[in-house]
Amino acid sequence: AQAILAPAVLATSRGSSPVASAAMWAAVHVLPRSALARVRPSPTRTLIFSGVDALATRTVARSCAAAPNPALTGAASQTDRACTEGEKSATRGVTAGTYWKLSKGKLTLWVSISALPGYMLALPACVEPITLAALATGTFLTSASAQTMNQMYELDRDGLMHRTMHRPLPSGVMTMEEARNFAVASGTVGLGILSLGCNPLTAAVSATTMATYAAMYTPMKVLSPYNTHVGAISGALPTLLGFTAALGTGLAGSPWALHAAWLFSMQVLWQMPHFYALAWIHRADYLRGGYKMFPLTDTTGLATAAMSKPYLVALCAMPVAASAAGLASWMLPVGAAVPSYLWWRALRRFEENPNIANCRRFFLGSLSYLLATLALFTCYAQVDREQEEDSASGKQIVPVEPAWRVSLVAQLSELCPHEKMRRDLFGLMRDGCPFDSGKGGAAA
Repeated sequence: AQAILAPAVLATSRGSSPVASAAMWAAVHVLPRSALARVRPSPTRTLIFSGVDALATRTVARSCAAAPNPALTGAASQTDRACTEGEKSATRGVTAGTYWKLSKGKLTLWVSISALPGYMLALPACVEPITLAALATGTFLTSASAQTMNQMYELDRDGLMHRTMHRPLPSGVMTMEEARNFAVASGTVGLGILSLGCNPLTAAVSATTMATYAAMYTPMKVLSPYNTHVGAISGALPTLLGFTAALGTGLAGSPWALHAAWLFSMQVLWQMPHFYALAWIHRADYLRGGYKMFPLTDTTGLATAAMSKPYLVALCAMPVAASAAGLASWMLPVGAAVPSYLWWRALRRFEENPNIANCRRFFLGSLSYLLATLALFTCYAQVDREQEEDSASGKQIVPVEPAWRVSLVAQLSELCPHEKMRRDLFGLMRDGCPFDSGKGGAAA
């Protein structure tokens, strides 16, 4: 912008020809939107551009009135056409990919995934495709709305950070009005889908998630480093959506209430080291944006590793606690040992040699751990119920599994080598398959 404007301003200040004045006016108005978008707004720059614009416009007007010049008039008309075409081009630049970035699509997809285990566990019978689709779609849309509101609030700060300055709003690809319309539309449609396709309680939980994320966590990011704790609660609320979609208001009194609490607690704990690692990797950017987070003052990385360690210890103990409490079979801690070990090893490497590469491995290890834990809990969670027996004891505690899992185990039992071994030994090895957590339980 300076390279284009400086010669024209100099020419006009020296009383140059009207053509030079017209060139300056055209330079002001024909500047590409992308170039202007990269110039950080400030009172000084706004005043300079306004003054140059007014000066050039008056000069062109006086020149045209004094001596009409076809070339000059043609230049102005060509400038108008160029401006119109530039605006149309900018409008065409808003694509589906733009809205994906505005929604923080990858993060929103993770939010949708975290809502599914609760539904797959607590559903009373077989999977209802319409309810499942409504849960996934509604969760995605409401999360997209919350992420958009987050970017609208942080527009100026995003423009200061290298990792966010190319987002749709700070880059100028999308206007604030377009983002606002998308946030309202996606939030309204998402809540409507959850309310009609699932139940009003699910929509209420999702609305609470949106409110805590956009109205509490987002403003708190520049006020206190404890914003991560608030964000962890907001980020864990979607784990409850699946349970409410399956059980509605009956969740509180159902045998799956403790499972919902376990999933919620696990995801709250998980988010702390996850975001500590992210903040330390981009600490220079976060400081440039004026954010407050505990890892930002950690120059060595040792404090970040030390802060993360207690959360990993708790997360490693949670699968064992779940099985001991009867929330899952003992295959849960057995299966969770692998992702827990891999994530712990990544932390140890970061602690021994704190650098960006090791911290990024620790960060990516958190994603693998979460996905594995959600899958394992979906496979091995169960509830215990009393079942009448003909024996002298009268009653027996038996685990109860979701109907879809009982059906799946029955279909795959022919392929299980443990079951084949049990049959080959004439049934002497009762409950031969260690992966059959139900052990003959009935469907929920």
